[in-house]
Amino acid sequence: MRPLRLEISAFGPYKEKIVLDFKQFQNQTLFLVSGPTGAGKTTIFDAIAYALYDVASGSSREKDTFKSQFSTEDSVCYVDLEFEYNGKAYRVRRSPAQTGPGKSGKIINLLADVAFYHDDTVTTKARDANAEIEQLLSLNYEQFKQIVMLPQGEFKKLLESNSNEKETIFRNIFGTEILKSFQEELKEKAKSLQTQATSAQDSLQTAYSFASGISDDSLQEALTLQDTERVLVRTAELLAALEEERNAKELQLTSLRSQSQSASDTIKLLEDISQLEARLKVLEEEEASVAGWKEQLERHEQAVKAEEKRLLCVAAATNKDVKQEQAKHNDGLLEQLNQASRAKKPAFKAAELAFSLIPGLREQVDAVKEQEKQLIALAKKEKELIGCQKACDAARQELQKHADLKQAQKGNQEHCRQKLAEVKQAQKDVAIIQDQLSACRMNVLQSEQIHKRIVQTQKLLDEQLAKGARFLILEKEYSAIDQQFKDETLLYNRNIAGILAEQLVGGEACLVCGSTDHPAPAQKTAETLSDQDREQLEKKRNQVYADYQQATAQLSGIRKQLADLFDEFAVPAENFEIYKQEQKAKRDREIASEKTLLLEMTAQQKVIDEEEALIKQQNNIEANLQEIDQNCLTLQKTLHLNETLSRDLLADIEQEKQVLGDKDLATVQKEILQLNENIETCTNEYNKLNSELTELEKRIAVCLANRTTYAAQVEEATTALLEAETVYANVLAAAGLEEPFNQLILDKSLCLEIQKRIRSHEDDLNVTLTRLQDLRISAATLDPNQTIVSCADQKVRLDDAIRETEEQKDKLAGDIQMLKKAAQEIAAIYKKQQQIIADYQKYRTLSDIANGTKETDYISFERYVLAIYYEEIIEAANLRFQQMTNNRYLLLRKEDKGKGSGAKGLDLDIFDHYTGQTRSVKTLSGGESFKASLALALGLSDVMQSRSGGIQIDTLFIDEGFGSLDPESLDTAIESLFSLNSCGRLVGIISHVEELKTRIPVHIEVDRTAEGSSAKIIL
Repeated sequence: MRPLRLEISAFGPYKEKIVLDFKQFQNQTLFLVSGPTGAGKTTIFDAIAYALYDVASGSSREKDTFKSQFSTEDSVCYVDLEFEYNGKAYRVRRSPAQTGPGKSGKIINLLADVAFYHDDTVTTKARDANAEIEQLLSLNYEQFKQIVMLPQGEFKKLLESNSNEKETIFRNIFGTEILKSFQEELKEKAKSLQTQATSAQDSLQTAYSFASGISDDSLQEALTLQDTERVLVRTAELLAALEEERNAKELQLTSLRSQSQSASDTIKLLEDISQLEARLKVLEEEEASVAGWKEQLERHEQAVKAEEKRLLCVAAATNKDVKQEQAKHNDGLLEQLNQASRAKKPAFKAAELAFSLIPGLREQVDAVKEQEKQLIALAKKEKELIGCQKACDAARQELQKHADLKQAQKGNQEHCRQKLAEVKQAQKDVAIIQDQLSACRMNVLQSEQIHKRIVQTQKLLDEQLAKGARFLILEKEYSAIDQQFKDETLLYNRNIAGILAEQLVGGEACLVCGSTDHPAPAQKTAETLSDQDREQLEKKRNQVYADYQQATAQLSGIRKQLADLFDEFAVPAENFEIYKQEQKAKRDREIASEKTLLLEMTAQQKVIDEEEALIKQQNNIEANLQEIDQNCLTLQKTLHLNETLSRDLLADIEQEKQVLGDKDLATVQKEILQLNENIETCTNEYNKLNSELTELEKRIAVCLANRTTYAAQVEEATTALLEAETVYANVLAAAGLEEPFNQLILDKSLCLEIQKRIRSHEDDLNVTLTRLQDLRISAATLDPNQTIVSCADQKVRLDDAIRETEEQKDKLAGDIQMLKKAAQEIAAIYKKQQQIIADYQKYRTLSDIANGTKETDYISFERYVLAIYYEEIIEAANLRFQQMTNNRYLLLRKEDKGKGSGAKGLDLDIFDHYTGQTRSVKTLSGGESFKASLALALGLSDVMQSRSGGIQIDTLFIDEGFGSLDPESLDTAIESLFSLNSCGRLVGIISHVEELKTRIPVHIEVDRTAEGSSAKIIL
């Protein structure tokens, strides 16, 4: 990923829109971001990280703080980044959630917004855009932060973090989450199986309790010993015996229940016969009452029939009266309608005459309407004439305006030609200056390289002086202590017999001759050091010798380096100071020349920058002139057309006025309205009277038809009345009834009740007789001596025997069920427990191996894989770290076990060639830590790019650390970054170090004011 253009607005300390065009760098791919503290240098990196990953470059900034505090609510905070990847250009624009102007201009809460332009499409959903950018770059945010953009406060995190922290970092970078998940799954599986095994044992104890109530000594002993297999065998034996006993009880119960049921059936038969005989006697006593109910119902039915005939006579008389009244009303209505018809006929005659004159009135209307049309056409032509005349005036005015505008555009065109000529000359001048600047920069670069070597030489001379003095001191110290050690050793050897004699003990064997008798032990000639003091003296001598050897090697190394440098300078050592002064003067002259050329190029570049705008302006002027000419041609055609049309319209208007005379449109329209009103009045009056007479004639015809109908209906009603009276009289005579007979008619509910009683009595009697006959037939086979009491006594004895046998059977069933349940539970749990224990042992072993234990030095499977990556990173980092430290330091992965059971395998040490010792990276100074961190970050970037074919790392941003470097360290660090620059990688640095401004020609200068910050590129 290489940024091409960055545009930010109302972002961080930047109130206004800032545009940084990285394409201006051309081949200068190492640039410096400089400015005062708090001005917004890091904000530039934040904007790039936010555009790509929707987060800031560091961990201390949040998205809701992006909008500038210097901006107003009318401003909108956004970042617009154009970048290149694999030769293709992409663009992403983001704005965070903020308050800002809506479409209506009102201040509202705006939601976060994103637009990712790629492959002729635009992605506007944040989640999709983030995923597409991450897939494109093949780096997630954590990888980007470790490889491409090294943010402030996190630069040394990779260097000084422990194994556990590095594991988290590398997991994100190398995607070993699947290995971590595999380890966790094994651990969780082992833990789960252990829990299941414990739970299975608890369940087995619970299952044992199901069989604890069984009275069997052998079973209880097996339960106490928790001998599961013995428990299962004994349970099977007990179940077989109990099942056999329960089957015998079942046969006994079947026999007893059959005898009890037979006794119950006999008791029921005898009781039913007794009850039915008593019921038959009661029914025979109710026969007299039932006969009276039947007679009362018969008289009721005769009275009801007579009443129905009487009501028919009353209805026939009422119908006759109604028909006579309807005939009388119809005759009166007929007379009224005849009188109304005679009254309306004279008025209808007059209306009919007026209606016949309407065709003549319509002919008059058509004639007047023709005149109206002619007058309307005349008015339309007069209006068109006025419009044409106005159009002619407007066209003449527009032609004059276009003529003036064309003259002004020609003046602007001449001015542009002159400016473009100046641009062409500036381009020629810039080409010359660029050649001069390239040569000058090459000289400056050579002078800088020589200057660095001079500084290095001076430092080595100073170090040679210090190391030489230390060498002389160590040489003298070693000579003295070595002579002392030789003297003490010689004295000890001369007195060895006396020293051994001092150790002799009476009665014990001599260490030399073995004799237990010591008549004349040797004597020491002089006092010597003890063995312990002599050993201490030897250790001190060896330490001083090691220091002496180290000083010798260091001094030799310095002298060799100085000799190589003087050979490189081609000057003898005694002329070094003169050479140094000459090179300094030369370097100052070349830097001054470079600055002068840069100022000249900036001035000429400003002129060149106007070229695009001037060409655009010139093209716009030519387009405007063409448009003016085209518009003039169109206006001239319009003017000619309107003048011709005006002349034709004026001639037509004069001719039509002569034909129409003095008539005007309003008078003609009023005359048409009056004629139409007369026609409408005549038509309405005729239609109204015609409709009324027609309606009267219809109603008269209806009345005449009704007169005949009503007469027939009256005659028919009289005949019906005579027939009804005759039938009624016959019914009374047949039943022997006389009026009034209402008292014989019963209430409907009472009638129904009597009918119900009669039916109930008859049904009950029939059922009782039939049932009693059937039961007597069944009782014929019984013993005559059997009674209800004797049968009841027999059933009581049988029921007692049944209850006792059922209790015995239920107890057996409970024991069987309990034993079955216990056997099933114990067998199932025991089988499951054995499988769980086997699985647990297997997964526990795998989990211990994968997650790291004492046997594997606490190195997990994931950490083992990451260590392989880490070795490659360290190897790549050492290539630069040794260069930065003049081959003094070497990064090493810590391989010793260390203390405790924490994460191991990814800790880092350094090997110091000066001391020949290995120590922790945390012992490095600030400047040395920066070099190590930079080398490690570059090594990580190299490994990532080489291992992942889809990753192209074209950019590196560094946001701290250079201020902690001395001049020599700064030189080596810059050399490493220049090596990246030579490979085409864009390297951006944020630093306050003033020397970098002269060492790095391309700057992004950030300035801070009370109204916000600004940034610009300086070449």
